[in-house]
Amino acid sequence: MKSLKILEKNMKICGIIFDKDGTLLDFNKFWVSVTDKAIDEILQKCGADISLKPKILSALGVINSDVDITGQLCSGTYESMGRCIYETLIENGVKISENTDLKAVTVEAYHHNSHAGTVAPACDGLAEILKNLKMRGIRLAVITTDDPYFTERCLKKLSVHEFFDEIYTDDGVFPTKPNPFCIDKFCGDFNLGRKEVVMVGDTLTDTSFAKNGGIFCVGVAKAARNKSVLSGNADIVLDDVSHIFEILD
Repeated sequence: MKSLKILEKNMKICGIIFDKDGTLLDFNKFWVSVTDKAIDEILQKCGADISLKPKILSALGVINSDVDITGQLCSGTYESMGRCIYETLIENGVKISENTDLKAVTVEAYHHNSHAGTVAPACDGLAEILKNLKMRGIRLAVITTDDPYFTERCLKKLSVHEFFDEIYTDDGVFPTKPNPFCIDKFCGDFNLGRKEVVMVGDTLTDTSFAKNGGIFCVGVAKAARNKSVLSGNADIVLDDVSHIFEILD
């Protein structure tokens, strides 16, 4: 509770940056199902046997549908995921042309299989929570390592797209988390001081991002194991976004 007292005493929150997956969007309901189908397509395109699927899922941090928040699927970019898949295939004797763009293959496979995932909020009443924050005059942003296609699709499906002043994605224009570039841009665009901005996320990429940008970090996690992982790096860990009012009020 020490961090909470410091926040209450020294900070007026004027801006909140949210991660998307696992923070606003229920990660498992969407990404585990999409990944399962995407790997099938990638294996087929690479001429690899379907028996390698469990090894690739494990390399990405998915074991028996349980997702490791420190794994590539939770914390990586499409480029790092493609590299992870490529290395796993090579290690298992699959010959892949040097001209194969594994990032492009990965992105295409995920886009083709986006229908397999269920877009659901990570907590009840998400739209009302964000609406309440906007009514308080707080600037809101999403900063995600996902691409523009999935980000817009998911936020609109969640009926929360309209609440964000800025949405930063892995679009090849801005550096991705944990590079603090987008924190700098958000603060600069809306004339916000570092002590007025909070980052809310569910992975160590998010906590590193907040630390690199010099802002307060709120971790969100329901599972005890994930809370333990985040607690050493976030300033405070909450069950989900609905508890954000505990540090505002």
